Amino acid sequence: MNRIKNHKKTRLLWLLVAAALTLSACGSDKYAKRYQNYVKSLIALNYLGVTDEDVKTAGTTDSDANTVYNDNIEFLANNIISYYNVMIDNAPEMKQGFVDLAAKIYGKVNYSVSKAYPYGSVYLVDVTIHPIDLFSQSSAEVAAYVYGFNEAVANGKYDDYELAAYEKEFASGLLYILNEAAETMTYADPVTLTVEIVETEDGYSIRERDLMDIDACMFNTNVVITEAPQSTTEE
Repeated sequence: MNRIKNHKKTRLLWLLVAAALTLSACGSDKYAKRYQNYVKSLIALNYLGVTDEDVKTAGTTDSDANTVYNDNIEFLANNIISYYNVMIDNAPEMKQGFVDLAAKIYGKVNYSVSKAYPYGSVYLVDVTIHPIDLFSQSSAEVAAYVYGFNEAVANGKYDDYELAAYEKEFASGLLYILNEAAETMTYADPVTLTVEIVETEDGYSIRERDLMDIDACMFNTNVVITEAPQSTTEE
């Protein structure tokens, strides 16, 4: 089983969401709330799905926002498939199950965003993230499942299966475990990041680096893999 890696999304999509907006607020209190809502909307559009309010606040379009969200879901689904070495080339219908799982996982991102506050000549916003710990949370059960499945393979249970049916059987069991774990999602210790609001004559945005840092903290990547006992069955 591979260790989970930090996500590497198509950053251009993030930057499309981080489009500049027209400055119209006056007074520090209005800026504080406006920038807070802006950062909250950026995060929501990437992980929680598209709403008219978030699209307006982030200064993007429905089309771009949906592209961002759907690509993020697709990326996570592929990451999970790769992480667990799932082979579904002969059972492509199973892919939707991983896409649905990814949407469920992202639907439970746990974060909060502070009001913006002045720091010298710029405004800063603190983002506190509770990293998703699903992979450690389900590690023992997944390891036991993989061990049991391998034992069944060694004992000839799947000798008469077509390859597609074999792949579907394994993927279905894994999806069940991960979906059950996602229902009672656990999180690692919270991490607080400070995001800088970049103001220009035309509007404001946040830096790509800050978006990347937020993305990297959404999952606990320090996963401890619980190993099942090794089979002594000779092949």
